[in-house]
Amino acid sequence: MPLDLLAVTVRHFFPELNRWFDEVPDHRDPERITYRVRHLLWEELLMFLSGAGSRYAMVGDTEHAQFRDALLDLSKSAGKAVAHPDTAYAFLRKLHPSHLAALQARLVRRLLRMRALDSFRFGLEWLVAVDATWLRTYDRQHCPRCLHQKQPDGTVRWMHAVLEAKLILSNHMAISLASVSIENRGPVTDRQDCELKALPRLARLLKKLFPRLPICLTMDSLYANAPVMKLCEEMNWSYIAVFTPGRTPALWKRAVAKAQQEPAHTRTREDGTVQVLRWAVNLTHEGHTTHALFCDETDPDGAVHHWAWLSDHRPDQTQAPIIANQGGHPRWRIENEGFNAQKNGEFGLKHDYGSKGNTWYNDYLIVQIAHLLQQLIQFGDLIRKLSAGAYATFIEAFHTIRGFFTMLRASLQRDRVSPAFQGDSPLGIQIRLNSS
Repeated sequence: MPLDLLAVTVRHFFPELNRWFDEVPDHRDPERITYRVRHLLWEELLMFLSGAGSRYAMVGDTEHAQFRDALLDLSKSAGKAVAHPDTAYAFLRKLHPSHLAALQARLVRRLLRMRALDSFRFGLEWLVAVDATWLRTYDRQHCPRCLHQKQPDGTVRWMHAVLEAKLILSNHMAISLASVSIENRGPVTDRQDCELKALPRLARLLKKLFPRLPICLTMDSLYANAPVMKLCEEMNWSYIAVFTPGRTPALWKRAVAKAQQEPAHTRTREDGTVQVLRWAVNLTHEGHTTHALFCDETDPDGAVHHWAWLSDHRPDQTQAPIIANQGGHPRWRIENEGFNAQKNGEFGLKHDYGSKGNTWYNDYLIVQIAHLLQQLIQFGDLIRKLSAGAYATFIEAFHTIRGFFTMLRASLQRDRVSPAFQGDSPLGIQIRLNSS
């Protein structure tokens, strides 16, 4: 069933995926090409979706005749063998990452056009979390673009990182929209590239890929400043940023003083947490008008938490709980459902699958596509339909995400895509995403 789940999910949501793979530019010598681009990209996807963990482990998988047949079924291509993982590595090393970034955005635009995600929006906008993550660390300089950081013992650590924008949905899906590498573009100096310098580049890319998408950025306190407010105004986006006294101390003092003059609004959430909200509106900061929302929460066990956000969404008795619970708090999902799942989970993104040339970043982009497919399977109702009601949910069928990866890897070495699911015509199967 795992292999059929993957095949039907791709066929339903992305029926032209193989053609899109073929449109990725092929820089190889035409006279020496044995494996098509779709073959190599599917092999990379399966390496991550099956939790192989390394290219070395993938070599053993590709030696199974059934894996070859499954790969050929999914890629709808012919052949007598599977490319060695190093062949895909050599292809990705020279492929410019912009091509896979455009492909990734194409998949998301397809979901948006299908209105498959509409039920999980942030009001009339789409909630997009922005944050950076470190992908590779080295004991020596890997390339001229590496960032560097001096350690307490005097040694230098070299790193690769990306600034990521993820679509945060109310059903706990986290889907990558766009990313840019954080890297030095000139001689290595103390003034390196960083998150704040990378944000305008990410914003321009996001606007280019999704020009009409109504976006609300949710960000940590690093971005609670006037340049980011100006950037959001220029892009016609709204924002919700974590507010701390250390980032903008003068604004914090004015906001706290003004909020204390307003009555507190207390509500109890469904989980029993008591939430006290206060706000201060129409605050001016370096020529921009913004609003502050303060949130004190007491858990059922008595633990107390304090939160605060800056936003151009004006809080009131109706909007304040929405800003806090549906806009501010979900920012953490870029870490939990996003980076943590990819780096510490079965995708194994912390592992160095290859660092030469563009491979490290291309692998990151392929993981974003693999993670999207995994989430569509996890949150869809296809499992119930293909199992004839034997399993109602992903958890019932596989228990954990690791269980799905393990069973998919076994299925790739044992099964083929069922004949009923191998064509190109519509299947007549509707896949609806779980809203719980």
